Amino acid sequence: MIELKNVKVYGEKNKEIIRGVTLSLSNKTLLLGPNGSGKTTILRAICGIRDYDGSIKVDGMEVKRISRFTKLSCNLSEAYSLGLKLIDKLELLKEIKDLDISLAKNMLKEVGISNLNQNYYDLSSGQVVLFNTVLALASYPKQIIIDEPFENVDYAKRKVIINWLKEYGEEGLIVTHELDMLSSFEGYNLYLIFEGKTFGPIKVNEFLESSIVEGEDPSALTVVEIKGKKFSITIGKDRGDKIKNLNNIDKLYLGV
Repeated sequence: MIELKNVKVYGEKNKEIIRGVTLSLSNKTLLLGPNGSGKTTILRAICGIRDYDGSIKVDGMEVKRISRFTKLSCNLSEAYSLGLKLIDKLELLKEIKDLDISLAKNMLKEVGISNLNQNYYDLSSGQVVLFNTVLALASYPKQIIIDEPFENVDYAKRKVIINWLKEYGEEGLIVTHELDMLSSFEGYNLYLIFEGKTFGPIKVNEFLESSIVEGEDPSALTVVEIKGKKFSITIGKDRGDKIKNLNNIDKLYLGV
């Protein structure tokens, strides 16, 4: 179980980036929001990379007080920033997180990364995403914290990643801003995040059938606040923007 209670994160000049987020995650859940909404900041806080106010607990243990927790795994670049050869990173993760090197090699081969003697910094941006995601999943973690796993990755490899995300990890948070990937996660819960605040949860299949309309609708799946205005995520309305007609959540945010 991953629990966030009234979590706040501050940036430069004490600006509030994450604004009192409360979530309880007992399964794998999607977090959907535009660029700059605070998605990655929440993940960094959960992983102990970013300081926070409030409470974040993983299996009942406060993140700030955990010195080592091998059941939680992430694909954030900060966690793997050492400029080593790929094989050296695999060996290091085997020592500190019991990474299954054989599994990792097979997963990497599946997405076209077979030269493990190359330097991490020689990978393309898409390959970095793939490599980090393999590092996050190949230790059979209980909790997974996955940031933008489809970014700069071609469609064929995205299908492979979807299968990985479904197979590995029992609970956690998967962040994306790309709506066209959601149909592969039907039945999952998702939260929306705008301007550092979260809204939901909503079932993915219901969200894909919904529209966004201005104002508060009592029958809404959830009501979000964007740029100081209230908008309802509703099903069965003939007005508003259809979610399934948008490619990514940035278009929704910029269009309101």
